[in-house]
Amino acid sequence: MKKIGILAVVLLCLSSIVMAETLEMWVTGYSNEEKRILSEIIEQTFTAQTGIEVRLETVAWGDYEQKYILAAVSGDGPDVAHMGAIVAPQLGVRGALEDLAKYEGYAELEASTFPGLVKGWRYKSVSYGVPFGTYLYPMFVRTDILADLGISIPDNWDEFRAAIPKIQANNMNASLAWGLSGNIYCDVSMFMWQKGADWYNADLTKSDWDSPEGIAGFVEYMELYTKYGIEREVGGSVRVTSFRNGYTPITFGNAYSDYGVYNLTAPEIQGKWQMVVAPGTMTQGEMRRDVYAGPMTLSIMVSSKKKALAWELIKFLAKPETQARYAERVMKEISGITFIPSDLDAFRQLPIPDRDREVLEEQARHAKTPPFSLAPREVSYRLLDFAAHEVVQLGKDPVDAIKDAAKQMTLELQKKNIEFKRFLDKL
Repeated sequence: MKKIGILAVVLLCLSSIVMAETLEMWVTGYSNEEKRILSEIIEQTFTAQTGIEVRLETVAWGDYEQKYILAAVSGDGPDVAHMGAIVAPQLGVRGALEDLAKYEGYAELEASTFPGLVKGWRYKSVSYGVPFGTYLYPMFVRTDILADLGISIPDNWDEFRAAIPKIQANNMNASLAWGLSGNIYCDVSMFMWQKGADWYNADLTKSDWDSPEGIAGFVEYMELYTKYGIEREVGGSVRVTSFRNGYTPITFGNAYSDYGVYNLTAPEIQGKWQMVVAPGTMTQGEMRRDVYAGPMTLSIMVSSKKKALAWELIKFLAKPETQARYAERVMKEISGITFIPSDLDAFRQLPIPDRDREVLEEQARHAKTPPFSLAPREVSYRLLDFAAHEVVQLGKDPVDAIKDAAKQMTLELQKKNIEFKRFLDKL
């Protein structure tokens, strides 16, 4: 009898092993430490409660789009895909991702995030993702230096421009988040949005860059370089170093990385800086503070054979408890990193000083992502980048430069609407 009992236990264990489900999830841009923390949280809670195991695989920023496209073509991809929000619809309209708006509970998840982020993962009425964290780009100021120079913290762009000559007269300068060294779309979008323009028209068939508001925003952005001479070369490490040594006492940065560096690993400037909401523009009697944000999303691959289980994992990761726990552990265990939850309740639990959390929340309330269009985002980025460099390097009129970029963007949109018609008819 004893042997039979032992055998029964063994068989029971074997059967549970055989029946255990495993999900594959790819995470984009995560370090080994971030992956470890997320994996432990999933294992300790989600797997413990459901018996569903999750295997995480990291995907590098440099080739993640190509890797997901190949996975979609081959059908050999993960069940859950974690990626930049604006990439999800590119895969979705090609039939590679599930429309999550059809899943039970999706509406509640979307309602729990900052409203300006939603356009990033949607195409019209179809939704290809659920948000999991976002990147924000607030302004950082050296309060000690501004006080010495008699400069108030700029609240609008007129005050920002007025401060530049005073700063430059003391062999210092100001900068935006990216300068002209890459990702300028993050900076230029802020000016266009605050003027009342967007990237595209309402039905996503034509560029809005050449609208009067879009032109005004682009001209204002370019004049910061051509007329006011702010810093052009602003990479991540250069931006941080220049702020720490005081060369750029007014700058913009990524709250995910820069805030933690200044707060935890820069003792020489403790008590001498502040994070503040980006300056605004008075438009039609309203102070507009629209700023760029880069949310990440969780999606389900159409090729997954375990879509129902994948949805359960996504709902778990989207919970405020999960995002708050992940944010707390990341900040505690990885020096200088601040995970910004996309869930509002989780966001308000960030373990940072109340004032800083209030600033980030205010920034996030005004944060937006460009609406998705059928034209690849690389085309949009390249056209804006080319237009800016034509103005700065070749002396081209910024009005002509952005009109030319808008014309090419519209042609690309028209071409893609024809090319994707067979996909769009299925939506």
